[in-house]
Amino acid sequence: MLDQVRQRGQGYLGYVFWVFVVLLFLWAANLCAMLFDRWVQFLLGLRRTIGLTAPASGPDWWVIGGLGFVGVAALMLALLAYGVYHSAWSRRLHATWGATVERGHTRILKLPLFADESAVRRKAAYLGALLSSPSWNLPEAAPPLADRNAYRAAAERALRTIEAEIAHRAVTVGLVVGLNRNSLIDSLTIVAGALELQLHVLTRLGKRPTPRVWIELLKRSGASIFLNTYVTREDALYLNIAIRKAALGIEAASEAVQNALADIDLDEVFEHTSIPGLAEIAQIASFGISVGASGLRLIGNFVEHTSNDLLQGVLAGGILYYHGMALAAECLALDEQHRRQPEMTRTITQATAMACSPAGRLLRDQVRNMRQLLRERRQQMFVIAKQKVGGATGKMRDAMKGMKDRAAGVFGKSAHNTPDPESVE
Repeated sequence: MLDQVRQRGQGYLGYVFWVFVVLLFLWAANLCAMLFDRWVQFLLGLRRTIGLTAPASGPDWWVIGGLGFVGVAALMLALLAYGVYHSAWSRRLHATWGATVERGHTRILKLPLFADESAVRRKAAYLGALLSSPSWNLPEAAPPLADRNAYRAAAERALRTIEAEIAHRAVTVGLVVGLNRNSLIDSLTIVAGALELQLHVLTRLGKRPTPRVWIELLKRSGASIFLNTYVTREDALYLNIAIRKAALGIEAASEAVQNALADIDLDEVFEHTSIPGLAEIAQIASFGISVGASGLRLIGNFVEHTSNDLLQGVLAGGILYYHGMALAAECLALDEQHRRQPEMTRTITQATAMACSPAGRLLRDQVRNMRQLLRERRQQMFVIAKQKVGGATGKMRDAMKGMKDRAAGVFGKSAHNTPDPESVE
């Protein structure tokens, strides 16, 4: 039931995308109409400025010529933009295929329900040429032309090979999102990262996107923003715990230390002491213990806040990984049956678990750095304690010497005032 609700929520994103497309079309149409009206007014004003008169009857060739000039200029700009796009994508394909690019291998065809023999030969020829290309350099993995099982094994190997690149790019974007605090920049980063990742997948697989594929790419890139439609609250809680597992027990240890310190009042114990130096030693000991407790509390708060921030990055990285692997599987799969096999499928849970591991390692490294800083601080405390104890020892030595001198003076005076027994007799 939960999976059906999740799939329905993701399906609604397609409707949201088309709503945005319609709104964008209406905005573009309104903008074009406004620019058209301003251009006509500019042409009429220009004609009055140079002294031309408007024709009383018949077509106004001045306005028609001005509008035709704008239309031709817009068409030339569109052709120029398409030429730049086509040449840029051709350079991408040449980087994958080498000098020779066969047009049939660059097409993205819709997967059939069950591939016939001609489809198997066509896909095997494509995959064999791809694995033998300079960018892949795996000619030993090329499948035979008519062997269905061999093609499936080769496609799964190619998917595992490109999976490392997809994971690396997805985790990079996820960590950027997790460490950033601006929601608008996060949204732009996710959309740009999702689109760039999918274009990289198509480039590595030697495919040229068609308008249908471009629409699908834009839909998936836009859907990546809505992270809550891919995971449930239970999944998010599990990921948060998984990120914080490197620091489990720190907050509990901090609570235990603070509860123990709450029962000890060192100032009350040593307030009325008369032993020289003991108050200074107690102060240093109290300072050392409080540093450990506050340090543990500081690490616990850092883990709590940072893990919440990294959770957004983990979700973003997982969604990008999920879309990238889905696109690669659709390009490499033989048919719909092969596409649904576990070897060609990556679930949202697997995707988020993949992105969770680097986030946990990052948090663990930061916690280690903080603990190292606290250890250095405690070492400084012991240096101060050594100096304090040395001063207290000096005071005790002076006090003992003073007591000895006073005792010697008292006993010396008593001996001087005592009369001699012989003189008394």
